Amino acid sequence: MLDLDTLDSRFSAIVKGTDGKKSVAHDLAVAYDDYAKGGTIKGASLSSGGDISLLESAFSTDGTAATIDNMSSKLCAYWQALPKIGIPAHGGVSVVSVMPAYSACAAVVKAAIDGCVTTIKFDKPYKRLFTAVETVLKAAPVTVTETLATTPPSTAIATEYLQ
Repeated sequence: MLDLDTLDSRFSAIVKGTDGKKSVAHDLAVAYDDYAKGGTIKGASLSSGGDISLLESAFSTDGTAATIDNMSSKLCAYWQALPKIGIPAHGGVSVVSVMPAYSACAAVVKAAIDGCVTTIKFDKPYKRLFTAVETVLKAAPVTVTETLATTPPSTAIATEYLQ
């Protein structure tokens, strides 16, 4: 993944540059999408998946508790759709499927986000937030199934994690 300090700097600059009238959700979504696509999962590609509109929704706030519910569910939905079939990394000749378990993490991501909500000011608030979210995501398994070069062809299943 890209550096969390860089993501924090990009988010801080975007938020600081707003006049309070313009929504910055799209700009934040683009920054996060760039960041997420720098991650790795053996046997998967993160370069072309994910729905940026989910991130735009995640980063749209209305000042209510529902914002955290929305953010957690949309971040998990984004990550669920991000990994696509990549280059075999477990002795296979092709990847058949990549099945992440991120959609099941929404409640834990919500708790991680809730834990970051405070009246205390932090130097790098976005780094703190996304470190908490990543801790959850990096613990969620991604099942990668590959076709092996056997006669008859067989499959191998591996459990991988976001790096």
